[in-house]
Amino acid sequence: MNNRLHSALQWWLALLVLAVILQVPLPFAPLGLLQHSVAGLVFFIAGLLSVFFSRSPFNTFKTILVEFSVAVPQRLPKLWATYFQVRRRALLIALLPAAAAFAGRVLGLEQTPVFLLCMTSLLLLWLYRTPRQLW
Repeated sequence: MNNRLHSALQWWLALLVLAVILQVPLPFAPLGLLQHSVAGLVFFIAGLLSVFFSRSPFNTFKTILVEFSVAVPQRLPKLWATYFQVRRRALLIALLPAAAAFAGRVLGLEQTPVFLLCMTSLLLLWLYRTPRQLW
């Protein structure tokens, strides 16, 4: 698979996960007991804190991008493989706020905090796009 297609596939799969999370309905809650669930709030806070886990993968991602600018053509295939491995890990970590939103949604977290956590993940995913200069 060529590098451009592989990169696009990784990114669109991550966006698909976000779309699915936003569509999760609020669970059946008799008398509205789950609407203001403390457990949902805990997952919202955990989702916000999970943003800080993306710092280390982002630094690694930037380092790999800088290596492309000084790479010898013989090293490019290995560098692309490393790039996709680092990017896959970073994309998974970028989805942590959305995963917390999903868990919180199942426990009764309202749609607005779920949307905010998903937008946070979307912003992190946007940071891991492949720059045009590499194509």
